Amino acid sequence: MRRRWPPTPATVIACLALFVALGGGAYAAAKISRGDLNDSLSNAIPLRVTDGLPDSGFSATNATVKNTKDGVTFGPYANGGADGGSICTNSLDGQTLNDVKHLAYIARYTATGDTGGVGVPYLRIFLKNDHDAIFSPNTQPPDPDIGEGPFHTWVATAGLWRYDDDAGSGGQYGVNGAPLGDVKDDHGSEKIVDVCITTGFSAGTDLSALLRSWEINSKDYAFGL
Repeated sequence: MRRRWPPTPATVIACLALFVALGGGAYAAAKISRGDLNDSLSNAIPLRVTDGLPDSGFSATNATVKNTKDGVTFGPYANGGADGGSICTNSLDGQTLNDVKHLAYIARYTATGDTGGVGVPYLRIFLKNDHDAIFSPNTQPPDPDIGEGPFHTWVATAGLWRYDDDAGSGGQYGVNGAPLGDVKDDHGSEKIVDVCITTGFSAGTDLSALLRSWEINSKDYAFGL
C-alpha cells in the first residue's frame, strides 16, 4: 500500500505561490492585513512612509530633505561642510538611552570628488540638556564601510558611539568612540528628545544622499512616495 506523507513547508509555499499566480493574490491582499498577523510577523513587514514630510512621526529639518518616490533625499549641498539637513523621528521621544535596542539604516551618498568618508550620512540621538550620542560610519574601526555610490546597511547599535563630540575630536570615549553599551552604562538614564539621520555639515562638494529605510527598535520604516 502506498504511504501518504504530509506536505512539506516548501510544498505549501509553492502551492500558495501558484494560487497567487492564478489570480488568488487579489483575494489574499484584500483579506490579509498587518492586524491579522502576530507581533513577530507584523514587525517583519516594513511600515511604508509614503507622504511628504512631516509624516508618521518623521520630519525634516529644512527643505533640502524630502521624501521622494525613491526614498528620502538630502541635498545636493554645494558646500557639504557648511550646509546639510536631517530627517528626525519622535518615535523614541521621552524614552531613555537605555531603551534604544536597535538602530540601523540603509543609505547611499555621493559627492564631487572623494570626501574620504567624511560626507557619509550619520545618526545622532539627541538627549535632554543639550547632550547627544553620535554614530558615524567613517569612524568605525578597523575598516569602515563608507564607499561613495553604493547602498550601505549601517547597524548603528552594533558600532561605536561618541558622546558630546560631533566633531570627532576625541571626547569622553576617544576619537572613534565606544560600544553603545558602554555609553549606556554612563548615560543610560538620560531622556531622548530626538533621533536624526544627517547628511552634510561635514565635508564634500555637491554632497547628496538617499535614505531607503530606517530600523528603530522593533519597527522597520521604508521611505518612498
